[in-house]
Amino acid sequence: MHFRPARTSTVPPSHRRRLGRLLAFAVALLVLVPAAASAVPIEGFATYDPQTNCSPNAKPGTLKLSDWLQKQYPGSGSLGISRSCKDGGVSEHKEGRAFDWAVSVYSARDRAYVADFMAKLFATDAEGNTDALARRMGIMYLIWNDHIYSSYYGFRARDYQACKVLSTCGDTLRHRNHVHISLSRAGGNGTTSWYTGASTVPPTTGTTTGTTAPAPVVAPSVPLVPKTASGILDLRKRPFVTVAVSPKGTVKTTGFKLRKGYAYKVTAAGVYGYGAPAQVADASCRWSPGSRGWAPYPATAVARSNGSLNLLVNGKPISTKTCRADHVYAVTVKPKATGPLRLQVMNKPTGATGSVRVLVSRSTTNVGAGLPVVPTLAGAPTVAAAQDGTGLVSETVAVPATSGTVLTGGALEQGADYRLTVNGTADLGKGVATDGRCLSVAGTWWPQASLERTVPDQAHGRLYVEGVPFAGDASDGGSVCASRSHTTTYTATRSGRLALALWDPLARADDAGQVTVTVQRLTSVATPTAAPAGPVAATTPWTQGTDTVAVNPATPTGTVSTMKAKAGQKVRMVVKGSYRSGGQDADASCVVTGAGWVPADPSVLLGQELLRLWADGQRVSWRPVSGTSACALDHAYTATLTVTKNGPLRFAVLDLDHRDNTGSLTVALTRVTS
Repeated sequence: MHFRPARTSTVPPSHRRRLGRLLAFAVALLVLVPAAASAVPIEGFATYDPQTNCSPNAKPGTLKLSDWLQKQYPGSGSLGISRSCKDGGVSEHKEGRAFDWAVSVYSARDRAYVADFMAKLFATDAEGNTDALARRMGIMYLIWNDHIYSSYYGFRARDYQACKVLSTCGDTLRHRNHVHISLSRAGGNGTTSWYTGASTVPPTTGTTTGTTAPAPVVAPSVPLVPKTASGILDLRKRPFVTVAVSPKGTVKTTGFKLRKGYAYKVTAAGVYGYGAPAQVADASCRWSPGSRGWAPYPATAVARSNGSLNLLVNGKPISTKTCRADHVYAVTVKPKATGPLRLQVMNKPTGATGSVRVLVSRSTTNVGAGLPVVPTLAGAPTVAAAQDGTGLVSETVAVPATSGTVLTGGALEQGADYRLTVNGTADLGKGVATDGRCLSVAGTWWPQASLERTVPDQAHGRLYVEGVPFAGDASDGGSVCASRSHTTTYTATRSGRLALALWDPLARADDAGQVTVTVQRLTSVATPTAAPAGPVAATTPWTQGTDTVAVNPATPTGTVSTMKAKAGQKVRMVVKGSYRSGGQDADASCVVTGAGWVPADPSVLLGQELLRLWADGQRVSWRPVSGTSACALDHAYTATLTVTKNGPLRFAVLDLDHRDNTGSLTVALTRVTS
């Protein structure tokens, strides 16, 4: 290319200024108005559409993205697409629309690969569409290195705590050895614009052209801890660095040095455990179960067994008189000599879990972006307005971990006492289980435990009864968490169906299983009364020899006979028929259970034989008309009644609530004259 020497312009200055303005306006039009051919319609942000069925075969879009990533970034790999339907939890892998891209957080190359891919995904295109490539690829969310980027949150980086107790996590659960990519159904099926060829990956400097696959463009990698040649922390390349400090009492010496006389800000954040779930502390304070608050100094017994629990920075404790709700403390460090930073939590190793996050920065740097984020926790289950139902005597309800509040079918009576028995276990995900009373964390059952250390007083995993945590004891009388069965006596605070729910403060998508709650009434049921007494008269009812009474079990007051008898007289009774009460079959003397027809339901704890036919306020010992068993197969029974007062006879079924009874009984009466 040849260049000509510049010639002196002969255009007058006023014309040159006008021409310059016209040229600038023309350039602006070219920049602001894109060519029509490039305006390919873009997809919106994918909504959260989790796996709902199991079809694990890899979908075409997922396969294309998997192949493209491994070609674009040589040396990276795949941890697979499909997952077995037998695997627990909800996962797009089981619909073939999730891919685990094998890259490692410990590899500078792989970190750069991920950074480059994310830069492409979340870049704004020439038409001003934010996160353009991610939308065209149909990406629903991706997870990498304890962070999740979700389309339905605008791909904003959020903390992703893979384990409810982070110390139990490995690299796979924390997504430190792979990037998990879940696609929308359209993306998985390959119908969004990137898969159909309507758009391409934005070109990046260094890519090749032609038929060969483009070479990966790797941005210059900034080390996680940038240092000068002499090992001094270089905060010109990174605003702050992060150091994880174990709470087991060992001294952490940083791999970088601090410069003599230079002022650094050392920020400590996070909460760690030093024993039982409620034994938690931060860099300066500990949780005090007695005062139900955070205290700046450990109790004497705690200090004797564990130490001060403070974080030491170069041998000096971060100790404040006021505990911070965000568990973030900062001190200024000005070294007297160039050397590494020494960090130590004053605690014994036994029972220690978690870590303290320490951020080192310039004294004026805002390190908020590096602070741990407490996950959003769902509140404890609450109750809505009471719902009516027929009276509950005995009922067993399944309470799944995956659902919210469930209700008993029957209704409780305000002020009445009930026996609640909870059995079984439910899985809350990430190795945590509940039996409704105790919580299992890392294989140990605790009477109370929180899944988030910053709120150690919360009873996560607990069964909530009418919005109140269940506090039963072991049903066998042993220590409270020795068995998976618990019982208590509950006095109903209102009338209505009982509300039951398990409290999982985190997502329910990885929950499974259920506990069962058996509710048994303990307060006695009012018994049927006799018919009103009356004066003896020389009328037909007083001499009538026989009578037939049709008894409707749905009528609480029963049916009164036409026949009248004097006190002391005897009446022979024969009753026939059967009826249903709340789905349970019954006749005058027996009920149906899992064991067949029996005289009394063993699940009823009242000491009363419910659903039995009473005669004029008296419990009757019915015996079958034929046969020797206690329960008549033909539902025919007989008994002789000694009348206790003058007047007619009332026949009624002993029941708590007659509204769900259907059917009828027929009683034949014969006056015994001798």
